Amino acid sequence: MPAITVNGLNANYTDSGPAAGETILLLHAGGTSSVHWRKVAPLLDGDFRLVAPDLIGFGATDRWRGGRELTHDDQADLVAGILDHLGVGPVHVVGHSYGGATATRLALRHREKTKGLVLIEPVLTPLLKQSGDSKLFQAARVLACAFIADAEAGRSDAAWRRFIDNHNGEGTWNGLSDQARDRFRAMTMETADAYRSNLNNGTRLTDLAGIAAPTMAVCGEASCKSFRRICKIIRERVPGCADRCIDGAGHMSPLTHPESVAAAIRSHVDVANWCATHRTAA
Repeated sequence: MPAITVNGLNANYTDSGPAAGETILLLHAGGTSSVHWRKVAPLLDGDFRLVAPDLIGFGATDRWRGGRELTHDDQADLVAGILDHLGVGPVHVVGHSYGGATATRLALRHREKTKGLVLIEPVLTPLLKQSGDSKLFQAARVLACAFIADAEAGRSDAAWRRFIDNHNGEGTWNGLSDQARDRFRAMTMETADAYRSNLNNGTRLTDLAGIAAPTMAVCGEASCKSFRRICKIIRERVPGCADRCIDGAGHMSPLTHPESVAAAIRSHVDVANWCATHRTAA
């Protein structure tokens, strides 16, 4: 796994597929790393160059040590630094959950690097409050604060049980292997940092209208109400935003329905390329 230094942090990423191919940037969910894309990547890397960073605090990338709370802007700047190092761009950006929130900030802060944008149930929690969905916002905030409190008190199992079961169904945590649970436990404090950045995400409803890249919002048919609502907000606010519902999927569609996710990515790459070609011609 290549490693570079970006803004004083050791940043790691994977780089696969044909070097001359179009680049797709894959941004993983919270509580995991670039391995999050292990089922989707093989369905794409024959035709595309795939760059998948470990975001700050995850995988082999350093934990945040900026003297203040981590933000998704910090994550977006890390990703932009990796793209600069590789000399690629603009790229097709795909972000799931936590990575979707970072992808949104990348599209707003580094527009020149974003050719197309696929947002798979991004954790843009503050949008719920701004749109008047106070009950959904409060529920998401309670979940985040409970995880942070459990993490700080050393109750990693309680933190992860609530997190995993909330997103995947009651009893999912208990059904994981010991090895899988150990991997989650090892990322408890980093995920608490991630939850803080979710609550502090700076994206506002008015910002969504300024996303220039062709965008697709992807949501699982069986996902929880808050994620379905966030995707609906994105569809309503981002100009020309496409919509894709994955039948039978919950929040973790890149792991449970990789073929459908890969197909959605491929179709949106075609749309973004068409838009770029016709924009240039105009």
